[in-house]
Amino acid sequence: MTIIRVKGFKIFNDQQGKPRCYHRKTGEPINLEKAPISSAAFLAECERLTSLMSVAVTSRPSTLGNLIDKYRASSAFLELAERTKSDYQKIFDYLAPIPPHPLYLTLHSQTQR
Repeated sequence: MTIIRVKGFKIFNDQQGKPRCYHRKTGEPINLEKAPISSAAFLAECERLTSLMSVAVTSRPSTLGNLIDKYRASSAFLELAERTKSDYQKIFDYLAPIPPHPLYLTLHSQTQR
C-alpha cells in the first residue's frame, strides 16, 4: 500500500495494525472503510473537513471576524446606504487576513508598547 501524506491530517496504523486517519485541529476521524486512503472519496473527505475548519475559524467568539459578522447582522449596518455598505465591505475584506486571535490579546498587546 502506498503511503500518502495529507497536510493537516494524522495518518497512522494503530496497535492492531489497522490504519487510522484524524484531522489534526478538530480531531475528527475519517472512516477508512468507507473512504480508503488514496481514493477519491478519501480526498473528498479531507477537503470537506478542511473547509469546515476554515468556516469555523471566522466565526469563533471574541475574534475580529465574529465582531464584523455581528455588526453586519445589526440594524445599524442594515439601515446604511448601499454605497456605504460597499465601502465598509472593502474595509472588512482588507482586514480578513488578520489571524483569528481573541480581540482581548490584540488590544492588550498594543497597550503594552
